[in-house]
Amino acid sequence: MAEGRKGNNEGSIYKDKQGHWRALISIPTVDGKQKRKYLYGRTRKEVADKMYAILHQIRTDTYIEPCKVTLYEWLCTWLEQYCKNEVRLSTYVNYDTYVQRHIKDTIGGYKLCELNTAIMQAFFNDKAKSGKLNGSGGLSPKTIKNMHDMMHRALNKAVHLDMILKNPTDFVTLPKRKKSEMRFLTLDEQKELQEALKGDRLEMPVLLALYTGMRQGEMFGLKWSYVHLESDNRSWLRVVQAVNRFSDRTGESMKKTFLGLSEPKTPHSIRSIPLLPYIANRLMDYKVEQAEYFRAHNLPMTEMVFTTRAGNLVDPRDFQRDFKLLLKRNGLREINVHALRHTFATRALESGMNIKTLSQILGHSSVAFTLDTYTHVTEDLKFDEMSAMNSFL
Repeated sequence: MAEGRKGNNEGSIYKDKQGHWRALISIPTVDGKQKRKYLYGRTRKEVADKMYAILHQIRTDTYIEPCKVTLYEWLCTWLEQYCKNEVRLSTYVNYDTYVQRHIKDTIGGYKLCELNTAIMQAFFNDKAKSGKLNGSGGLSPKTIKNMHDMMHRALNKAVHLDMILKNPTDFVTLPKRKKSEMRFLTLDEQKELQEALKGDRLEMPVLLALYTGMRQGEMFGLKWSYVHLESDNRSWLRVVQAVNRFSDRTGESMKKTFLGLSEPKTPHSIRSIPLLPYIANRLMDYKVEQAEYFRAHNLPMTEMVFTTRAGNLVDPRDFQRDFKLLLKRNGLREINVHALRHTFATRALESGMNIKTLSQILGHSSVAFTLDTYTHVTEDLKFDEMSAMNSFL
């Protein structure tokens, strides 16, 4: 232990026979006695950081034995101290919802040291079967995976802090995600929709979705300062934020949620999108029409491209409802707004757009993800491009 450093009730740091760094400290127990606690790490600094953190907690009367901490208590601590400043606000809100509505009153009361794979497996199985809060069935595989990812991160931090020996979520088996059927408009259906849109207040946002592939929240988070309309057919826009719905944690509002702006879905979602001349011209006309409407109704001019009639942020749920009503009125096949994004990608590939370019325009994390998502087009293109080889044979 010559390499260690000891002090009265300050713990000691040393290398064991295998060359691993350890720390030995005395911690108080509930009966007023002391017991030894070993800490481990790959480097001296890692062990020292752990040791000094616990010693500080002991001195300030904030130390709690790991086996006294419940899963719910730890998740609340992890969210505030370790997670809040590392994730997007919308992600933090989702995590908090998982903790408060799905974990607190189910397995939240288990102490960390009591958790095991069987408890976790039973929890996720139950959520897959009957996890919806309205009692209408189980949570989707995607939601369950997101909840598992959150708990895995939180419990990994508990392992790192020597609160538990291993992560009980490591070997949980999650339900497989079924690949949903890709819904998009055929070329004829797209032409019918664009004809039905003429003069409708939904025309501009639907056209923008059809010709840029923007996500719904991204469209309604778009400001005019992010739209660059040029006269030389090189117009473009920049995606830097999106409208999201957040839980109201202030207690000052009667509403449980509110609309707000936050960063887009992923870092790859922050991107520039070129505009076709047709769309750029329609946006120019729309901007003039919007300004005239605001003046006529004595509303303050807005910086947002799309607003409600009162000048507020557009709720994507309201837009989805109005879009489906428009389809029904005109006898068109029912699709959701997200299918407009798929329609854009389908037309882009059919017209010969490079898959890497399309991936960047869509804001995907990788070209591989784009290829996997739009196999319905790429498979057909394989045959077309193989047939084109006939001219060389």
